[in-house]
Amino acid sequence: MRFKIPALILLALLPALAQAQTGVVPAEHGSKDEKRSPILGSPEEEMMRRAEIRAAEESHKEMLERAEEAAQLGDQIRASYERLNSLSRDDMKKLERLEKLARKIRGASGGSDDKERSQSIPDKLGSAVSRVAELSGILKKSVQKTSRFVVSAAVIENTNELIELIQHLRLKSTP
Repeated sequence: MRFKIPALILLALLPALAQAQTGVVPAEHGSKDEKRSPILGSPEEEMMRRAEIRAAEESHKEMLERAEEAAQLGDQIRASYERLNSLSRDDMKKLERLEKLARKIRGASGGSDDKERSQSIPDKLGSAVSRVAELSGILKKSVQKTSRFVVSAAVIENTNELIELIQHLRLKSTP
């Protein structure tokens, strides 16, 4: 009888000792911890999510770099026009590059070709070149203000107007 009581106590404590060894603590129904901690997926799902986040961050970084390059090209084209009072062959290549950058920015922002044509295209070549430089600067600022989580209508509008203006300049400047 002496050994029966300690044996019963040992049997009663055995599940608690096993839980302490594994580190698993059973959650009480409706406890605060259970409500706070989200259900996490498998390690594979977590790796996929992290890869998607990295890809989105890299895409946004590339868009920022494109906007920076577009603003630089716009300034270079304006400076060249002011110096020569016409667009050189090099300027035409820069306009082509600027159009490609604008299309990539627009695509990354969720935009597509705008069927409506702008009525605000300047008639004079100098005014159009100035507007290209101005729009490329505005585009850079708009992209910098936009996070990777947002689709910006302003970015899409600016790129559409910039592309249309570049196409107008390229047509007007070809001999």
